[in-house]
Amino acid sequence: MHLMYDFFGDRMRTFYIFKINKEFKTLTKNKPYNLFLAFDDIYYMKKDDINIAKSVFDKMCEETSAKKLNLEIFNKLKNSDYYTKFNNNHLINNYYTDESSKLTVNRTFLKLKSTVNNPSFFKVLKTIPNLFVIDFYSKDYFWLS
Repeated sequence: MHLMYDFFGDRMRTFYIFKINKEFKTLTKNKPYNLFLAFDDIYYMKKDDINIAKSVFDKMCEETSAKKLNLEIFNKLKNSDYYTKFNNNHLINNYYTDESSKLTVNRTFLKLKSTVNNPSFFKVLKTIPNLFVIDFYSKDYFWLS
């Protein structure tokens, strides 16, 4: 796996954010390591096993309405001088805090690339229930909501 760097050569963290269904949240809320292991297995699964990976993923996660989520994020950040949006991509470039973050909204997950460990998007997404965040490279994972 290759690392992402910003314009200044600093490593960018890449977070994958999943909406976990209620049953899996109940089973793993006190043991998030087990949920991380399941996602880690899916992430590194061979292409030959893609059908198995998709089946497991579909059982753990809920799909979201990308259109609704894009609008919700936009409405919360539209008055910020540091925020811009284009299609399913939301950007924060705050030179005062050295944050450069890009959140991409997909139907089955969100992908967040950031120059900081605690991106501003986390505050916005925290209101959405059952979100689980993983940085596969750093082996970092946590419940956001």
